[in-house]
Amino acid sequence: MVTNPADSATQTGEQRYRHLFDHAPICIFVIDLTMSPVTILEVNRRAELIYGYPAAELVGIPAAHLMPEETVPIILTIVKQVQQGQTVTTKTVSRRRDGTRFPVSVIAALDPTDDGQMIVTVENITNSKQRRTEADAIDVERRRIAREIHDDVAQSLAGLRFKSALWSHQAAAAPPGMSAALDELLAVLKTAITDLRRSIFALRPLDLETLGLVPALTQMIDDFGDQSQLEARLEVSGDQDALPAVYELPLFRIVQEGLNNIGQHAQASSVLVRLAVDKTGGVMLSVRDNGCGFDPHQLSPAERDGHFGLHQMRERILDRGGTLDIHSALDQGTELAITLPPITQRVNHVAD
Repeated sequence: MVTNPADSATQTGEQRYRHLFDHAPICIFVIDLTMSPVTILEVNRRAELIYGYPAAELVGIPAAHLMPEETVPIILTIVKQVQQGQTVTTKTVSRRRDGTRFPVSVIAALDPTDDGQMIVTVENITNSKQRRTEADAIDVERRRIAREIHDDVAQSLAGLRFKSALWSHQAAAAPPGMSAALDELLAVLKTAITDLRRSIFALRPLDLETLGLVPALTQMIDDFGDQSQLEARLEVSGDQDALPAVYELPLFRIVQEGLNNIGQHAQASSVLVRLAVDKTGGVMLSVRDNGCGFDPHQLSPAERDGHFGLHQMRERILDRGGTLDIHSALDQGTELAITLPPITQRVNHVAD
């Protein structure tokens, strides 16, 4: 018997498709769009497991059967958009055979081989939603703690510091040693207040994914200025839309670490953060303060990285083909300077 190579290749492709369809880690439905209401033509094993139906019971029933009644209009909207050629991504609620509900992420698109059919993937997002809920609860609690520290403990210490300063001025006729003791108390209070402000700044959560890089940086820098009682500004120039998404987290962490170092070491009264993005996606970032600075020649590279906590950050930047430099001089402030190349340039460089 002679086997046609084309037929053999087709059969192999169909077997591979069937294997992928049946063993995919998410639910897959093939929906008949020519029926009213739209009905299920085919399901994979994951759908059977998640929904609690055997495939034989799912095939032929309306897709709306797997949705709570109040969410059925979502199906009608999805069908309409898919019939117009759109790929639809949404989150909604689905329903198992036993009636229990669970949150899902849905992606729907026309079957590329049959425009009378729609392919729908459904992912159970119960765990991720729970994690998000827990993360939100943690963020709320962190904000509450930060607010209480700021409104109660920090304010009380600030008041005590003010009174101690008055006592220090009135201590000229006091017994020997009292003036020195008051000065020591003032120094302790100053340190405690500084540490508390740093803790408040660290406790306030920022959701980079939700806010986006520039709004998250703006909030972080404003909070830092408020807590550190200095002028802190962000200047952004260029094409923000050209900024590669993979650069956002490392840039955010660099600024975060830079501000933390300024708060601990710089004794600065102002901070300026500059972010510039060119139209090709290349990035320049500068974090500069007007603080006490230091002599870079007196520190080894290892000491410099250790002092600024930037060793891992430098590696991340270098891995992306960028540069990270620290410029400083005694009594002339410090600048943290970062450059990152366009993604295409970095890819070409790696390929070379």
